[in-house]
Amino acid sequence: MTMVVATLVGLHFPPTLSIGDYELRVVDVLSDVTKPRGEESASATAASDLKSAYYQGLNTEQAAITEGENPTDSLTDSIQSRHPLSHFFSRLDSARLRPVRIAYFGDSFIEGDILTSALRELLQQEYGGRGVGWTDIQSSVAGFRTTVLELSQGWDEHNVVGVNSSGFDMKAQGISGRYYTPNAGAYIDLRGQKRVYPEHLDTVQRATLYFTPEPNLRMSCSVNGEAYQPLYEATDSISQDTVEAVTVKGKIGRIRVTVEGGGRFYGMALESWRGISLDCFSMRGSVGWHIGTVPENVLRQFARLRQYDLIIMHFGLNMASPSVRTYVPYQTRFKQCIELYKHVFTNTSFLLVSMNDRDVRGADGQFHTMGGVLQLVEAQRQMAEDESIAFWNLQEAMGGEGSMVRLQQEGKANRDYTHINFRGGEELGQLFFNFLQEEKHKYDAQKTKTSEQPTN
Repeated sequence: MTMVVATLVGLHFPPTLSIGDYELRVVDVLSDVTKPRGEESASATAASDLKSAYYQGLNTEQAAITEGENPTDSLTDSIQSRHPLSHFFSRLDSARLRPVRIAYFGDSFIEGDILTSALRELLQQEYGGRGVGWTDIQSSVAGFRTTVLELSQGWDEHNVVGVNSSGFDMKAQGISGRYYTPNAGAYIDLRGQKRVYPEHLDTVQRATLYFTPEPNLRMSCSVNGEAYQPLYEATDSISQDTVEAVTVKGKIGRIRVTVEGGGRFYGMALESWRGISLDCFSMRGSVGWHIGTVPENVLRQFARLRQYDLIIMHFGLNMASPSVRTYVPYQTRFKQCIELYKHVFTNTSFLLVSMNDRDVRGADGQFHTMGGVLQLVEAQRQMAEDESIAFWNLQEAMGGEGSMVRLQQEGKANRDYTHINFRGGEELGQLFFNFLQEEKHKYDAQKTKTSEQPTN
């Protein structure tokens, strides 16, 4: 027993490894016991099918979590109740010194990094940072995602909606609602690119792989086309229920990881040591409840390994319907998801984004906002108010009723009058950035006002 404890304690302080000039850092294997760091259907029937298909086991019983000390300063604390994004805004003030991470959960409206790519670029221009952030181990949209070049092979995908998936285990999923198991010869190859936003996306300073190992797991890594070097080798005492991470540091334009053995793999993040990192977590066909099916213990591990300063939730395409008479059941279930993430990510700001405008052809032959959209937007606004989190009315910001027609006529949206393209993403990304900047100006003004108040 003494030898086991000694071995584990030794692994708690792993040595630093290197590949040439690139330093590798293996995340603490005792992290589970150490203190954490603080669509496209519009019918009601389809919405009902979504509920039964992949939202079984939604965790509605939340364990009490000790909040711990909030790292924000006392001045920020004093205006916390006045602005729901105060934690995020306080972190932006130090973004040139530390990473500021954003998790953006959404449906097919953001698939392929549409909208999120433009928002990320604007934030990185303003506050620094490099890299595309999170990339799934294997992606069905790799062919049209312009912000990273991804090549992967030898993986079986398992995801909560069951598309291109096999044998999904609800308890095994990662934060993205997916996990991947390797076959012989499995690898992932990510490269920076110069097609869009090359100033921030051609190279990064670190690449982090997230996975749950099995005892026979071994990985090797090649950086910028150099010779492969050992990256990770599991030990017999490894926990098969613990999410781990391994980080490669350096000026990285390309990274390729090969895998031998077993385990569950989730994704790789490309980013810098400071500035903005925005992770795009899209799930085609989801009404949003799937984020609440991620096991709480898994979320806690990701909260420790990959802290987020802002979590954005943006759904609705698969829920809005002219035949839905009330969105109360939807609100109830989605609020449970919000509460789960608020319990786990304790030092984080939350922002709910409404669904976009969605247009259909009416009896008069003209396109109009689909029935149910405005009612759902109001239900989402009410959810945000009930949960005391921030809200952005995207449908209103993009021009309100019939605005998707305008985007389509301008070549910024698809002919389904539901989804935007990358040109539309640039416009809406700018609107989103403007909204965040305006809210930060309000926060800064309140902060200044509070600091100028005389003390007794």
